[in-house]
Amino acid sequence: MNSEKGIFKVLKWLFSFFIGVMVIAAGGLAILIVIFNFTSIPDLSTVSINSLPFGAYTFDILSSPIFLLLLIANILLYGILFYFVRSFFKNLEMDQIFVRTNVSTAKKIAGILLLLSVTSCLPDIYASMQGFAIDSAAIDLTYIVGASIVWALAKILEKANMIAEENELTI
Repeated sequence: MNSEKGIFKVLKWLFSFFIGVMVIAAGGLAILIVIFNFTSIPDLSTVSINSLPFGAYTFDILSSPIFLLLLIANILLYGILFYFVRSFFKNLEMDQIFVRTNVSTAKKIAGILLLLSVTSCLPDIYASMQGFAIDSAAIDLTYIVGASIVWALAKILEKANMIAEENELTI
């Protein structure tokens, strides 16, 4: 059991690290909004145009505040998702398995995954509306399947909590 607690602790810290990375990434994108929209872009003649994702139009798409805000929204949703997953591992580390917070956390994770199924594709949709050829779907089914599985597990955990409460009250 101690080895499992050690694994839960490592995973908790790993997701804490991921949360920090998401905060740094969101801050970096916010800085890009300021640089591209409120200052003059420095001379980028040394950059190979062919190596950029959208070629010569990369700076046009990256200078769009809407595109960058869509990316920031996705990064924040991932950060919130990582926070809730981290709280699961924290509860597992503390042997708090049959508690209501785990059920509500699982339902929140399912909701965030459902949101990500739509929002993860929005930057690509915006880029395609600007005339760029992007191969992506409007909805990511992987997130929908993940949300369904997590929601089902939340319902199972909810029933398990009720059984655990009944067992505590039984003499």
